[in-house]
Amino acid sequence: MFSLIARLLLIVPALIAGWFVSKDDVSYWIVALAIALVFIVLTVVVELYVRPLLARFRFRP
Repeated sequence: MFSLIARLLLIVPALIAGWFVSKDDVSYWIVALAIALVFIVLTVVVELYVRPLLARFRFRP
């Protein structure tokens, strides 16, 4: 089950890594993992900082 979740999370980073690194290269999954970590960090930043700012400016009385 965990491997299925991991594969689902690495689909987009694997596609992006495929643009820059050959699929046969050893570092392919390392690059995909680095891109996935960047996506995770950007998601956390948006949820923690950007979303509350947007909600504060959107719902002014």
